[in-house]
Amino acid sequence: MAKIWRDRPAAGGDDRSAVHGAPHTTGSRSPGTPKPDEGPTYGWGSGGRPLWSERDRDAERIGAVLRRSGCAATGGDDGFAVEGGHDGVFLVTFAERRPPTADGMAACVRALVRAGMSAEPQPGDARTLRVRTRTVG
Repeated sequence: MAKIWRDRPAAGGDDRSAVHGAPHTTGSRSPGTPKPDEGPTYGWGSGGRPLWSERDRDAERIGAVLRRSGCAATGGDDGFAVEGGHDGVFLVTFAERRPPTADGMAACVRALVRAGMSAEPQPGDARTLRVRTRTVG
């Protein structure tokens, strides 16, 4: 078994974090060694989907509200797709196999509004809602 010298710096220099300073080198034997992946910035969504951006997080929040309120069943087996997210505006499109009823869409709108978002039907499309996650202004 090899003997480990504790009083001597590691090969190639001193590996104390104060010497290198940058967080990605702290504790590494070599400056520039990347830190291990710490995972997605906003955690994980349903089905293990990584949430890397605010857009991903907000889309997951919309989906979670709709699933909890039973709106996923409104759109058939596939439920719905949440798309967009530019300037906080998302389009929620329900599956085409069974278009949601007017009452079903109204229930989805109410659930989103209770969660602090604004929602309204997309003009000219009975299967789609426009959802805004943050206020304008």
